[in-house]
Amino acid sequence: MDLFTDCPGRERSGWLCDSYFTSRVALDLCGHTAVEKNFLENFLLATHFPGLPKGMLPMCYPADHPDGNFIPNWALWFVVQLEEYQARSGDRALVQALQPRVDSLFSYLAKLKNSDGLLEKLPAWVFVEWSEANNFVQDVNYPSNMLYAGALDVAGRLYGRSDYSQQADAVREAVRRQSFDGEFFVDNAVRGQDGLKVTRNRSEACQYYAFYFGVATPESHADLWQKLVKEFGPKRKQTNAYPQVHPANTFIGDYLRLELLSRAGLVQQILSESKDFFLYMAERTGTLWENRGTNASTNHGFASHIAHILVRDVLGVRTLDIPNKKMVLRLAPVPLDWCEARLPLPDGQLSVRWWYEQGVQKHEVICPQGWVVEE
Repeated sequence: MDLFTDCPGRERSGWLCDSYFTSRVALDLCGHTAVEKNFLENFLLATHFPGLPKGMLPMCYPADHPDGNFIPNWALWFVVQLEEYQARSGDRALVQALQPRVDSLFSYLAKLKNSDGLLEKLPAWVFVEWSEANNFVQDVNYPSNMLYAGALDVAGRLYGRSDYSQQADAVREAVRRQSFDGEFFVDNAVRGQDGLKVTRNRSEACQYYAFYFGVATPESHADLWQKLVKEFGPKRKQTNAYPQVHPANTFIGDYLRLELLSRAGLVQQILSESKDFFLYMAERTGTLWENRGTNASTNHGFASHIAHILVRDVLGVRTLDIPNKKMVLRLAPVPLDWCEARLPLPDGQLSVRWWYEQGVQKHEVICPQGWVVEE
């Protein structure tokens, strides 16, 4: 395989955003970043992207979209992925070579900023996730601006651009001021004759975007965080908690939720919710799906991210730093009798297992010579 595949039946090329999740799994299961490099390098090698505005990146490349359609906010996931790619691969050369693409993207988006510094009236196909959130994308879409802030921050760190970092702070502050209604973050605002008016449209996905990209933290918005942790998730369909907040879907809200639980160290909850989110899919088709239902792809590449979650959170391989030959192990109390995996590395194999003896968690790590294990 020389490129990430979205799904075998409908979209056999790789999409941005999907690749952000799939590339993590590629390292865990393959032990290298060769496919991810191919994927990213395609955006460098192209002399131009026909049919797209100058500076914009194609949403799915090198697939053809002769109608000129694109997802303007999906290009921001390309930037966010670059930072993780550099950490996974140590390939500073490719990341540096892509800086002109990143700068051109931000130059294009700068033309769409309003007087508040927020992106407004994004053109073409604005995509948040497969849920009602996709119906609240104009005129100012706050999840897209949350992602915008995250991408600006990444570019600031990667390329030493303090101006990008300052813009990220300003975008976050404007989003907090406009979008948070005291209980939840609102998805969008609409421009009328009297100016910009914030709507009452609220989605579960929007809340996850807010926390994932640093607009909110468990400390700054503690009440909302506790609501999300304790009253949202896979069982909300049965409890009907907060019906005014439109539920998330598998792509990408459910995965962002699991990422936030991981940051908070809630491993037992991750394991429990993963079963609720995905087990019925595996039992029915032996695969994992694009949506919670069967109305789209039922064998989707990004859904492999659950493997990364299990390795990182349940097994405890928190960080796998191949360039520096370092593994960070963080074991958590998990209601399983044992857990074990063997992961390929460029110079051998990493074997990690843990088990319980008389209620005490034991573990064993075997790695190639020269590797350092931090516990």
